[in-house]
Amino acid sequence: MECGYYDFQVQPREVDLTKRATLIALGDHILHTAGEDADRNGFGIRTLHEHNIAWVLSRFAIEIDRQPDEYEKYRIQTWVAEVSRVMTTRNFILRDMNNREIGRASSQWAIIDMQSRQALDLRSNVQYTDVVVPLEFPMQRPARIGAVHGDRTGEHTVRYSDIDFNQHANSMKYVEWMTDLLPLEKMTSGHLARIDINYIHETRYGDVLTLAVEESDTVARFEVRRPDETVACRAMIQWK
Repeated sequence: MECGYYDFQVQPREVDLTKRATLIALGDHILHTAGEDADRNGFGIRTLHEHNIAWVLSRFAIEIDRQPDEYEKYRIQTWVAEVSRVMTTRNFILRDMNNREIGRASSQWAIIDMQSRQALDLRSNVQYTDVVVPLEFPMQRPARIGAVHGDRTGEHTVRYSDIDFNQHANSMKYVEWMTDLLPLEKMTSGHLARIDINYIHETRYGDVLTLAVEESDTVARFEVRRPDETVACRAMIQWK
């Protein structure tokens, strides 16, 4: 199989006050690329929903060399790197239109039954394993993030605008809630290096979530807890 290539242009609604693409915009573009490429290869969300199953993002990491500017065009290369029993790994490389690498990303996905919410065995479908591309990739997989015991906490109620077609909070909404806990100068410094996200339990409309953050000069670690105190998501942002 071959890699997929998808072009984007950074729109004004996708930049912050520095006129560079936000972390949330880059994540949205990367995840859109994953969906487009899966659809092109015959196992996108429309096909899966016909069988009452769906892709669910488990872990996600983005490395940033440079955030593209407003109106800048850039390209994302993507491919399936591995398929195991309950998880598949999809990788990405971001390049500007001069073919210079400006970032990388890695994601791990499961397929769940929409009724039982249980993960299915990916190896039972050869269609997934047939698209694996054994390509070298200069990035570590998404990290496992341990418990967070932050002093600064926030609260968020999951609303209509947070919910996606799987009827739970959209993946990048967690990043939006968490980064809103940080000082403005931290997110606009231009020195973002990497974010790792662990999606642990889904959250649904009406859930009142608690957010915690631990900060140092170069690292911020986050935890989102559901009303029953189970952890929904953890993340770690690193700066250069």
